[in-house]
Amino acid sequence: MIALAPTLFLFGAFMLSLLGVFLYAIWRGDEEAEELWWWAAVFATAGASALCYAFRNEAEWLSVIFGNVLTLWSCGLLWTGVVVFVGKPARPLLAGLGAAIWAAGLWRADLHYRIAEISAVSAIYEAAAGAELFRYNRIQGQRLVSSQVTAWIIALQAALDAALVIGAPFLAVDEVSFIVSPYMKYRFLELSGFIAILGFLLAMLSKERLASRREIAAMIDPLTGLPNRRAFDRAVERAKRSAPAPATAVLVFDLDNFKYINDRFGHAVGDRVLAAFGATATRNVRSSDMLARIGGEEFVAILSPADRVSALTIAERIRSAFIRDAAHLADGAATVSVGVTVLEDEIPDLAAMTRIADDALYRAKAEGRNRVIFARA
Repeated sequence: MIALAPTLFLFGAFMLSLLGVFLYAIWRGDEEAEELWWWAAVFATAGASALCYAFRNEAEWLSVIFGNVLTLWSCGLLWTGVVVFVGKPARPLLAGLGAAIWAAGLWRADLHYRIAEISAVSAIYEAAAGAELFRYNRIQGQRLVSSQVTAWIIALQAALDAALVIGAPFLAVDEVSFIVSPYMKYRFLELSGFIAILGFLLAMLSKERLASRREIAAMIDPLTGLPNRRAFDRAVERAKRSAPAPATAVLVFDLDNFKYINDRFGHAVGDRVLAAFGATATRNVRSSDMLARIGGEEFVAILSPADRVSALTIAERIRSAFIRDAAHLADGAATVSVGVTVLEDEIPDLAAMTRIADDALYRAKAEGRNRVIFARA
């Protein structure tokens, strides 16, 4: 058993370092996921801690001071990675606070108190990391399975460490046989399982969130920041499965003279006109409405609930506001035509409603542009 303990710690150090290299390699492949850099550092420092423990029999001070400094630092880095993951700024000084307090003198305490101190600091970092993930899931409305599982795993580890704080004075351990004690054996196995699961979950969490971000980005028009045609088509599909709405309106917009603007003033000015309309329309619809760019200079808004009066009011407000907002662009040539339709007390067929509103839009174009035309659904 005496010979086995250092071997276990050496193996642990190797596996932890391997996990660190694995997470670092993923981060290097996509540096957008900054949290992976911090989480790679978690396993690197934890691996260095295990290495210190492997040589405890030769130099006890190495594990007592530096091994535990690295252990507590790795807990702080785990919390920092979670903080970065949820979109907050990194706080490296707080990440190292627990390790600094230990190095400043906590390591001088009796063995049982040292176990309680390490467990307490670890539990604080773990509880803070778990709380950040739980809060992120609730506020952001995330449906990332890995995020929820990771939060619970970290919270469970925090609860185990908190229980150890209470139970530390009753452990049957001493300085001489600590490294080969049953407590150390079970603690090593428990932490090994936690760390192995955690490494897998952190990698999956970052990749799943990155995939979710890219899926969202794929449904956003980069010029206006509005949902694109793909997002609108998804809204159409969701509407087919929805309950009947009190009233739904569809507004189709087409920027007038857009080809002339591009030819006369250049595509850069045309892009500014598109962005200006996106900003104007966004300011004049409600948070419950959907506004999307579905073509080159064509936009659509889904208003729900909305009757004929409110739909026409919003359409006219957008049309007149755009004239003001775009007056400095293309010598004031930028205007917009709008087609409007409303469906009441039925599950809306948004595809059919869009076609009806589109027909109304063509009438607006034919009647001289820069106007709002209503058509019955």
